[in-house]
Amino acid sequence: MTESVWIDGAEVALPSSGTASLWDVLDETSTAPPFGCGTGHCGACTVLVDGIPAPSCVVPKAAVRGSVVSTVQSGPLQDLVDALAREGAVQCGFCSPGIVVTLSWALREAAAQRRCLQPAEVREHLVGHLCRCTGYQAIVAATVAVSAALLATTGPPA
Repeated sequence: MTESVWIDGAEVALPSSGTASLWDVLDETSTAPPFGCGTGHCGACTVLVDGIPAPSCVVPKAAVRGSVVSTVQSGPLQDLVDALAREGAVQCGFCSPGIVVTLSWALREAAAQRRCLQPAEVREHLVGHLCRCTGYQAIVAATVAVSAALLATTGPPA
């Protein structure tokens, strides 16, 4: 069994003992997102594990053996980051890494299906991401705008 994980393109050895979480492994490699609740409820530490969003604080290190992990350092769509800044959607920034990783994933999925994310769908993707600084509206607006722009470049389904 592989005793390593790929984090942002670099192979990282996993601890051979203990009960470390993926977040602990990310912290040891200086790639950890913010640590929020520690129970997987706030979304601040969300990363992609084999292309799927997951709160790194509750993923056991053993579950990521041989996996590919993308953090906010390698996973975000720059267009989304720029749109969030334009819309004033980022304030303190604590929750932003998890939100950006999750919504970048959702935008890529929608673009691959050649469809535009709708506001209700964006809000659904934000379930499990707690932000105390915004009302989420600017986040939703920025994401929908990026989705529409991506669809304009790829075109509707054939």
